[in-house]
Amino acid sequence: MKNFVRNLMIVISALFLLVPSACQKADSITTSKTELTWTRDGGKKTLDITANCEWTVKCPDWITCEPSSGSGSAQVTLRASKNEALERKDIISIAGGTALCQVNVSQAGVDFTASQMLFEFDSDGTPITFTIVSNYDWTIQIPEEASWVSANPKSGTAGETKVTLTPAPITDRTPRDRTFLTVDYGKSFTMLTVSQAMPNDPPGKPVLVSPEDGAKDVKVNVVFNWSEVEDPDGDAVSYRLLISQDGGNTWGNVSTSETSTKYSDKLSKMTDYIWKVEAVDAFGAKTESETRSFTTGDGGAYKDGEISIYQMESAGAPKPIHLIFMGDGFIEEDYEEGGAFDQAVETAVDALFSVEPFPTYRNYFRISTIAVYSQERGATVQKDMSTVKAQVRNTAFSATLEGGSSTGTSCNYDKVFSYALKVPGMSETALDNTTVFLLINVDAYAGTCAMYVSGRSVSMCPMGRDSFRPVVSHEGGGHGFGRLLDEYRYNDAELPADMQNELTYWRGYDPYYGYNIDITGDRSKVHWAHYFTRPGYEAVDMYEGGFLYTRGVWRPEEISCMHDNRAYYNAPSREAIVQRIMKSSGKTFNMNDFISKDKIRKDPTTKANYVEEVAVPFAPPIMIDNMR
Repeated sequence: MKNFVRNLMIVISALFLLVPSACQKADSITTSKTELTWTRDGGKKTLDITANCEWTVKCPDWITCEPSSGSGSAQVTLRASKNEALERKDIISIAGGTALCQVNVSQAGVDFTASQMLFEFDSDGTPITFTIVSNYDWTIQIPEEASWVSANPKSGTAGETKVTLTPAPITDRTPRDRTFLTVDYGKSFTMLTVSQAMPNDPPGKPVLVSPEDGAKDVKVNVVFNWSEVEDPDGDAVSYRLLISQDGGNTWGNVSTSETSTKYSDKLSKMTDYIWKVEAVDAFGAKTESETRSFTTGDGGAYKDGEISIYQMESAGAPKPIHLIFMGDGFIEEDYEEGGAFDQAVETAVDALFSVEPFPTYRNYFRISTIAVYSQERGATVQKDMSTVKAQVRNTAFSATLEGGSSTGTSCNYDKVFSYALKVPGMSETALDNTTVFLLINVDAYAGTCAMYVSGRSVSMCPMGRDSFRPVVSHEGGGHGFGRLLDEYRYNDAELPADMQNELTYWRGYDPYYGYNIDITGDRSKVHWAHYFTRPGYEAVDMYEGGFLYTRGVWRPEEISCMHDNRAYYNAPSREAIVQRIMKSSGKTFNMNDFISKDKIRKDPTTKANYVEEVAVPFAPPIMIDNMR
């Protein structure tokens, strides 16, 4: 028995010794597929492994396997990443013991690809290198608008190529906005987008003018004013008024190119606000002003005779130029904040400062308004007109329209000036550089300017539904401030000698008086001859007719505001207006500076195809000699 047991143990031990040797000889690994193919987008596939031993999967770096090892039969998941290059081929190996099984794998590639499609160069012009992978020869096409960028190499053969794009040095302020390069390959193409940031310094810091910090009882329709800023790069600057009533947690804003604006909505009554201004240049660089606080009033009516500042000057000139707006035919209830009078002023101011050169020089002006109660709305009209019958009205300044076929208008000029002299900073001397706009509360096509030799004026502007804005530009901007003369021609005759003498007399006090009119007829002597050879001013010439007559008098351009009330002053008229702005503000007029800022060099309608607008002439200005 003992021998039997001993022999059995020997046999069992021998069998254990034989097992490893038998497994090694029998290692086997097979797979369900011998080849796998992916599209260029990649994705997952499964593979069945049949084995009788432990195994490990080895994949190329663009394929992952889960699980990557095991024992016996199993299913593995293979995931291929997206292929951004050319077609790729490789082998997956499954090894275990003495067994080895291989699966061929491949993935479709691209015909063409670039490692970068959008190139935004920094202001220093740092080159950018990227890689092109292509099955075809390729060429980069650079259009004229992108000639500031170069490519190296500009073309290549099939395969993988590194390309460097380099921007040329920036020598001016021309924006290098997004534009496109074309890469041609095979029978197709693709686009590369290029742009470059400008070297850019932010504009100066705005200085707030009004309302003052801590101001009380501020009008709910207050106009905010601040200083004009300069940009060190010479870029155009715009502004954003920011206003908050919750201590700066939230801000409302209004964008403008001017240095004054109202908030888009009426402010709340009896409310604390803070405000500031942001200056932004054409390339997005910005600066912020200080922050100020103010408190609005109760929003009640202006008192009779109350003076309000609509806009403060901010140009930094030695003196402000005063413009004063008052109304006639407005009764007490029209003087509520934001009411009929405020709306009329806003329309008139907008009309004046929408026609060059006034917008460019707006920050030289201090604009004041005066509330003057009339007993009745309207104006006295002596004869029936198309929009209003003959009537008599009791108004503060006795505004009177001749009516009928006449556009003539008059008022009590002395009373107007007596109110104007109440404006802070006003004097008899300052009044001679001041234009007063009398806004007459009647819907009628009419208007006249009372012009004084000394320089003061009253521009009477009835509020015709379609003529209010033109009358402000013609009577106020043209006659009143610009000291321009009419270019109408309704007397088919030569300019009389007495009118020639009158023109010469007035020019003795102001050489720029009637600067849009010439009586020499000599191209070498006419005072706008300096435009004849200046590029951009081809519309300036000598056109016979003006100052109410068809002969013996000349105007500089075919059409302008002083002819048919259009929103356009001819070049010599713009020059005269700017000359008066400089003189009245205590600065010296410089022709080169004027030209550099002149935004409209010719009428939008050319000399060849101008279109005359149909407009009934306003009455000639009332010429008052207060110097004798």
